[in-house]
Amino acid sequence: MPVIALINQKGGCGKSTNSCHIAYWLMSQGHNVAVIDSDSQQSVTRWLKSMESPIQSFVMGDPDELVEKIPAIAEAHDFVVVDGAAGITETTRCILLRADLVIVPVQPSGLDLSSANDALRLVKQAQSVRNGLPKVKLLISRAVKGTRLYDEAVVFLKDKPLFKTVIHQRQVVADCFGQAAVVWTLPKSKATQDAVEEFKSLCNEIMEIV
Repeated sequence: MPVIALINQKGGCGKSTNSCHIAYWLMSQGHNVAVIDSDSQQSVTRWLKSMESPIQSFVMGDPDELVEKIPAIAEAHDFVVVDGAAGITETTRCILLRADLVIVPVQPSGLDLSSANDALRLVKQAQSVRNGLPKVKLLISRAVKGTRLYDEAVVFLKDKPLFKTVIHQRQVVADCFGQAAVVWTLPKSKATQDAVEEFKSLCNEIMEIV
């Protein structure tokens, strides 16, 4: 029944990639999972369809529809993963009214860090209305080890609610959509295993929260 939403004002932060991997991992653990795709590109829906995944996907971009239908979808499933639309929109506000956990993927860049602050502000507004819900965590995503931008992002976010897990930029992850796969279904390699361990770590952290 928990609703896990991934939101960010900025596109290209790994929102859809993380949504798809989280949903797949939850399914692999034996859970009945639904995905709500509110992104106009419908990346997660197309991704799951290409994989012939049994995960049910609902394309839903209308704010009123989200508020009205998310509770029933959550009631019928063990977990719901919502891939939020890019931008801070009325759609995003409505998702926050129904989410239990909000994940804000952030790339290590000045523009992304600024966008993350905007998203956190919106979450805090929802928390004030909902007596503390939704819970929120920032996720450093598409990071490149050893770069100055990455080091600066870690320092900037140290006082923020941050996942311990970092999802690094890897070609195997970037290739997943085109190969109709997630990292768990790719051919085994050192790069694939490293990506598997990161997503597994992230999902285990999520389970500790929800």
